[in-house]
Amino acid sequence: MNLLGEPGVGLSGGPGTPVPNVTQVRAVTSGQVWGLLIVLLLLTTSQVWGHGHQPRDVVTGAHGPFPAALGSAAPVAPEHVVRRPSGFDEALVHGLYVRQTDSSSGMTAVNVRTGKEYWRFERPASAPGVHTFDVSERTVVVAFGDGRLAGIDLRTGKPLWHVDIRHAKGFRTTELAGGQAITEAPGAVRAFAERDGRSLWTARTPKSCPDVLVITAVYALPGHLTVVPVACNVASVNRDAYNLLLGIDNRTGKVLWQQRTAAPRLMVRGGAHTLVIPDPENPSATQVLDVDRRGAHGRTVTNSDWWDAVASGGGIVLSAIDPDDGSEVHDTLLRAYRTRSGHLAWQLRAPTGQEYGSPDIADGRVYVVRQPFLTGPDTGHRIRADLLVLDLDTGRLLHTLPLPAVTVPDDERELDVRDVADGAVSIGWRDDDGGVLIATD
Repeated sequence: MNLLGEPGVGLSGGPGTPVPNVTQVRAVTSGQVWGLLIVLLLLTTSQVWGHGHQPRDVVTGAHGPFPAALGSAAPVAPEHVVRRPSGFDEALVHGLYVRQTDSSSGMTAVNVRTGKEYWRFERPASAPGVHTFDVSERTVVVAFGDGRLAGIDLRTGKPLWHVDIRHAKGFRTTELAGGQAITEAPGAVRAFAERDGRSLWTARTPKSCPDVLVITAVYALPGHLTVVPVACNVASVNRDAYNLLLGIDNRTGKVLWQQRTAAPRLMVRGGAHTLVIPDPENPSATQVLDVDRRGAHGRTVTNSDWWDAVASGGGIVLSAIDPDDGSEVHDTLLRAYRTRSGHLAWQLRAPTGQEYGSPDIADGRVYVVRQPFLTGPDTGHRIRADLLVLDLDTGRLLHTLPLPAVTVPDDERELDVRDVADGAVSIGWRDDDGGVLIATD
């Protein structure tokens, strides 16, 4: 049990009564000694079982040594594609490609260099599957549909801990921020220690928000501040749904401030203390939020295409639009705005007959795919596209990598940059379960 009486176990250092020392044992009566021995036995037993899995779970452990990272930062000039793993929800970290298993009942890590499975953790197929997960340099934290939250060691693939959150079944989310795994619980946002699953804090939401869903990303800001965008009452038919931004002290769980907001799913981080919240229903009301422990103070930005913000970082927000047809179908123009002033920094228009996928920003560079302008009849055809590397501050083209030919899927037809990390770039079709290209130097 954790501190709230929920079933869950972890490694040493987790919640529970400390093991008594010899002096304490000698100071009690013989009856108390037997009681302490029983406690010690139970604690020992819980540590043996407490690696976060049950007998029917599949835990392969690591196959071979931990792979070296492909690079210490984002690649400057990627030159080739290493492998084509499959799957949509994924993360690149330290030479590994981490994703859900094909059955969605667990997680697997693939060695990017060899394409071989490095480790696998999988619950029985009858158990509720993975809904979301997040990855750090050390840990994979997974939210399952039955209320279970589990931590897996990235290097070994072995479960570290799990906790079953009472009355929190259904769609589950988790985000890692500042060494804490953040998830929702009935009427609250919860935080657990990334490495041992200790219950760290519980932040209660307003009474008007008993049904909570943590949205998109959690931001750990300076000053022990964690900003959590949540959606309230999304699963309730009797209450009005609305979006809320919570500023939480990440040592105590105290809610420092709360603010209703629009479209948290589209929120992007524009700097150490800056968040951008586009509102697709009111393009003229996009806000740049300057955030600290006192609150979130908004500055209105009136650029008409800020609402289609697709990436941010280094004081720049990128939007991708089609000036002629709107942004829902094709993106033919990349625009970069400075978050402090809201002024246009640069723009890049695709050549005639081509368009852009969603970009990513890392280490002062923009990574984006430029591809042929696709329509319905292109489904099933093979096309070639290019990965572009741009200077974030000026938009200057630094490098171009022609990609291998890929087959256009049935529905979504844009190639997006999904992740940039540790010397590699992952690229795949938007919202599709097809193959993923991984490019490196």
